[in-house]
Amino acid sequence: MRGNRATLAPPSPEPTVQTHATPARPEATLFGHPRGLFLLFLVEMWERFSYYGMRGLLVLYLTTPLTGMVALPDGKAAGFNPGRGWTDAEGSTLYGWYTGLAYLLPLFGGIIADKLIGTHRSMVVGGILISIGHIVLGISGMGGMEHSDLGMSVFIGGLALIVIGTGHFKPSVSVMVGQLYPDGDPRRDGAFSIFYTGINVGAFICAFTCGTLGERVGWHWGFGSAAAGMIAGLVLYLFLRPSTLGHVGLAANEAVARAKAPLFLVGGLVLSALFAAGYHLGALSVINTIMTPTTTVVGSIVVLGLAIWFVLSQEKADRGPVTSIFLFMLFNAVFWIAFEQAGSSVNLFTDRFTDRNLGGFEVPTTWFQSVNAAFVIILSPIFGWLWTQLGNRHMNPSQPAKIGIALLLVGAGYVLMTVAGGVTATEGAKTSMGFVLGMYFVHTVGELFISPTGLSYVSKVAPARFMSLLMGIWFISSFIANLGGGIVASKVEQIEKGEIALPWHFGGQADFFFLFVVTSCSLGGLVLLATPALKKLSGGRDV
Repeated sequence: MRGNRATLAPPSPEPTVQTHATPARPEATLFGHPRGLFLLFLVEMWERFSYYGMRGLLVLYLTTPLTGMVALPDGKAAGFNPGRGWTDAEGSTLYGWYTGLAYLLPLFGGIIADKLIGTHRSMVVGGILISIGHIVLGISGMGGMEHSDLGMSVFIGGLALIVIGTGHFKPSVSVMVGQLYPDGDPRRDGAFSIFYTGINVGAFICAFTCGTLGERVGWHWGFGSAAAGMIAGLVLYLFLRPSTLGHVGLAANEAVARAKAPLFLVGGLVLSALFAAGYHLGALSVINTIMTPTTTVVGSIVVLGLAIWFVLSQEKADRGPVTSIFLFMLFNAVFWIAFEQAGSSVNLFTDRFTDRNLGGFEVPTTWFQSVNAAFVIILSPIFGWLWTQLGNRHMNPSQPAKIGIALLLVGAGYVLMTVAGGVTATEGAKTSMGFVLGMYFVHTVGELFISPTGLSYVSKVAPARFMSLLMGIWFISSFIANLGGGIVASKVEQIEKGEIALPWHFGGQADFFFLFVVTSCSLGGLVLLATPALKKLSGGRDV
């Protein structure tokens, strides 16, 4: 899954967050690592359990009709679990904003942890807000709120709480892993591999609990159960922290941190309440008014102009490396826009048009959200061994080559979805789940090429005085990719109906999926062809 959930040899922690207190690494170890690493492993596992448990349900809940009945390809209707009756476009757009902001706010949370309250208290504040957010999502389905506008506004407030909490939690826990080790400790890379395994374990197990409850019992039972994961991780952390982490994560001025941390907790509650009120009063509709194709083009031109200005303002030796960072950000965004359809358009296709019957048992749609995590857990050791072997033989692909291969693979995965979409369009029947599983496998291989490399590359080639700035900009590309993925997914119905004309016509949703074949494979091929030139841009720093 996302770059901050996978995989092989993660980069050092984000430099936007640093605790000034000198870390005191506990002497007691487990499997050669500080015991605190395994505590953080479990805390992150449960936080990802809650996040991905919610993520897999969101679009399904929003787009299920108010009656709970869903039209099937054979003309029949099935279901009992009433949703919100939103259009696919509306549901996918909200999904894009939700997942996008979950990657944008950690930039601000990192600054707060660094300058004010330390990573320990920032993580606790984030965990509490996330837990309350999931509880609020569960409450939003109680009584008459399940169908009322007020209930939907409460639901939006819960989403806001989770996003704000993630902003505090996500950068802090990753940085605390790094703080367990002194500079130059050879165990650091192995520690991050262990830590990121926890991320994938959490993402794998969540669907079988949150997803099953949400689909088979009631949506809000699934949303509420996600709170259990975050609460479990938080309680575990508070109970075991004194004996495993020592002073790791504490702020330079503990008195100030202790006084200010509650303010950020209250601030998160107030901001989410204001956001919910704004939604209830219709104030947020101005966002849709502003985000027209014209303003998007104008904004893109402004961003391009700023990027060119920034490059030209660098010293001559730094212009090439900085240019390469911006180009790789673009390639990275294109990959994740395609990849992140898993929670929106692909999720809906799996639900409505895929034969999920397995020996008389209908596999819940949300279970497919765990497939990628399972493949990551299985394939990561293989790829770790592969990169080591290729490195020993001086055959390890360069950064642009890995990006190009990843783009080709994500496009190849959509070849399978194009075929699946064509089957449902021409035969009027559900397609085999093998197409969806095959797509997830190919996409996971692509992820293992691109996911661990981005921040590592920035840390190697960026000018020292702009390192933090460029790291932050790289994270903004993840926000753009997630938001863009949701907006693109919102166009499925228009493409399917021919309201948005494309140069090809296969019928059904095949036309939409083939869009990613064309864009990803075309860009991937260009990147591979341009690899020698892109390698020169780094100025030899990518070593």
